[in-house]
This record gives sequence, C-alpha cells and structure tokens, in this order.
Amino acid sequence: MEQTQPNIFHIHVDGRRMPADLGRMMLEELGFYDHHFIGHPGGYQHFEPNYHLTRKLAAGSIDQRAREFKEIWKKLEALVSGTDFVGYLEGEFIPTDIVFPEKPYDDSIAVPFLIERRRLRDGENFRESEIHLVMDKDKSHERLITKLLDSGLYGAFLPKKDHTAVVLTMQGYRADILPLRDALVEYLNRAGGVVRGTIKEERAIKYELLGIKPSELPEIAGRVVYR
Repeated sequence: MEQTQPNIFHIHVDGRRMPADLGRMMLEELGFYDHHFIGHPGGYQHFEPNYHLTRKLAAGSIDQRAREFKEIWKKLEALVSGTDFVGYLEGEFIPTDIVFPEKPYDDSIAVPFLIERRRLRDGENFRESEIHLVMDKDKSHERLITKLLDSGLYGAFLPKKDHTAVVLTMQGYRADILPLRDALVEYLNRAGGVVRGTIKEERAIKYELLGIKPSELPEIAGRVVYR
C-alpha cells in the first residue's frame, strides 16, 4: 500500500525552459529532485511542463517545516532571479493525503461529476488549490482511468521506483476543488479499480510566474456539474 504524507509542504518548479546550470544548482544547492513527467494519455488535452522539479518539506514539527519552507522559497527566488528560466514556481501545503484500498472494479457505477474546464482570465493570477489522484498506470483498471479522463480530469505519466504512475489532476478555486475531491473519494471507494492509489489536495500558498501569463497555465475547473 502507498504511503501518505499529510500536513507537509511541497515546492515545485514547473519549467517550459530551464537553463542547465540553474537546474543543476536547484538539485545540488537546494535539495530538489527531478520529477519530470514522461508523457500523457493519448487523445486528451494535456498540460505537463517540460521540466518538473520537487522539494518536499516533511521533517520535524509543522512549525519547523513552515520555517524551512520559507527559507527554501527565498533561496529559490534568488537563484531564479535574472535567469532566462520560463515557467512558474509553486509552494504548496498538503492538508489531505488519502490512500485507497485495492478492490475489484465495478464499471456499473458512474462518475458522479462532469468538469467544464477553462483558462485563467485577466486579473486571475493563479489557482487556489488542486487535487492529484495518483495510481499505477498499468495495474489500475483501464476503463476507470478512461472514465475519469472523460469526466474532465487531465492526466500525465510519472515514473516511480518500480512502476509508472498516472497522475489525474484538476485545479481551481477551493469552492470547486473541495466538493470535487469529496465526490471523487466517494466514487473511488465505491467503484474500486485503483492500484497504488492516493489523492492529495495541494493548496497553493506561494507562486511566481516567470516569462508566462496566467492564461498560459493549465486549465482550471470552470464549472462542475454533479449527477
């Protein structure tokens, strides 16, 4: 069963263009690790960045984690400043990290929502939150993954130590994301078909856009229709 880590902090670097020296310094000086995506489900719109680096702040008390988060964020901003990096920096707090038990898939249970996505508009700088549903790409039920993609989640593939994961994501305002998270958890607990599955809410607490506009960021939930 997969391990969960709620109440920790993540810092992500999502780059369209990454100078080689800058990427190396992030790894060597700030403790980031390469977390690059390796493709996406065919036939669906996708938004994964060319470069994706991650730093997790999980040690010590939550106050210690918060202090370390602020220190690393300040160093990251200084490191990126003045370079020709294109993309965005994102700092997150992870309040929810839930693991799903493995159970047979029941295709008769319908996905209870349909997401209509949209781009951020002028005056909207960033999302408030997002959910990441992560599961084993090859061992989870193919029909389940297809139905979730058809419901409006978008996906990308991420290499793990001993398998390839599919990450199904939706971003947006908390008023949309929190009910969607709850509906998705209830559906998956009923429908099954998930292997090595977890779902995280990742709440944006810091961000910086560099060389890109909000309208170029991944689409968010514009409207969620429940059925």
